[in-house]
Amino acid sequence: MTDTLVPPAFAAALQQVVDAEHATGGEACLLRVEIPGLGLVSRHAAGTLRRHDHRADAPVATPDTPFRVASVTKPFTAVLVAQLVAEGRLGFDDRLADLLPASFADLVPRLHVYDGVSYGERITVRQALTHASGLFDYAMSPSYGAALAADPGHHWTPREMVEGAIAWGTPHFPPGEGYGYAYADTGYVLAGVIVEAIDGRPLWQSYRARILDPLGLTGTYLEGFEPHRGPAISHAHEGEYDVMVLHGSSDWAGGGLVSTVDELAVFAQALVDGRLLDAAHLDQVLHWQFRTLDPALHSPGYLGYGIGVEARSMAGRVFRGHRGHWGVVMHVEPVSGITVTGTINQSARRPDALAQGAIDAIVEHLPAGAWERGS
Repeated sequence: MTDTLVPPAFAAALQQVVDAEHATGGEACLLRVEIPGLGLVSRHAAGTLRRHDHRADAPVATPDTPFRVASVTKPFTAVLVAQLVAEGRLGFDDRLADLLPASFADLVPRLHVYDGVSYGERITVRQALTHASGLFDYAMSPSYGAALAADPGHHWTPREMVEGAIAWGTPHFPPGEGYGYAYADTGYVLAGVIVEAIDGRPLWQSYRARILDPLGLTGTYLEGFEPHRGPAISHAHEGEYDVMVLHGSSDWAGGGLVSTVDELAVFAQALVDGRLLDAAHLDQVLHWQFRTLDPALHSPGYLGYGIGVEARSMAGRVFRGHRGHWGVVMHVEPVSGITVTGTINQSARRPDALAQGAIDAIVEHLPAGAWERGS
């Protein structure tokens, strides 16, 4: 399924990328590519909403199909924090311990114990959001997976997630040490708790008031905390396991949003064009630093990580955005505004080929003017 009014060879190349992902293990595969310099938007889909649904009337995926965006939630959370920083209500280098509500105070001494020393009091907001805190990632623990399997419908609280990080593993290094990098949803859960405490409302209301409503994103929402919006969600998978049985609260500020390819594109462009943050704070968010990576997390083109935003090189350009565990991509090139958003709804496969395939199609089938910002 494609949109019209784009060069046929370009549209066919993008559809081929989507079809290839679906044929080699992707589930409901969605892709949207926007080229502001040429006034083009091309949207594509393949597959059904549910795996192995071979009924003649099985609901098929369309470019409007919503999906769980997983860690693409992190830039949204980072923007909330940066907005509060811009308002003077906290600083990126403030300590988490000074900002967390009293209900979390008892966790701070146990939050980060490395080599017998407690570092919980030392972790800063910046370290939590750049994965430089050394915190253990509760979401990657086998114990977390076992808890999800034992009670898929459980409504998780932020405190339970942080308690899991304490109980299920050990920190990787002292906060901010050298170029240490340890990806951890735990830091984003703590950031969400701080946003709620400072902004004085539930996290979902902060997303809506500060980002979603101003941008007109009516189909994006924090699953498990506000009512379902829009059409049925496509089913993401962990290998053969259909994760739609899991309650949407299980990743919250680190990965709990549902969105669409169109709305992620709007957010991505607003993230880099100044609609959400002033120039000074946007520069801090986008400033990336290469840190030592677990090879399992590394992928071709990765440059580094800022405050909730990845930097990635494709076609000789630096794209900003994020990827999500269920095979989600959101990339924008700030100069041209070229935006690639999509999902393969499968954690067992990296989504990098989806994004790279889209960029390759731009290079092969569109003129050089595609990389220039339209008037």
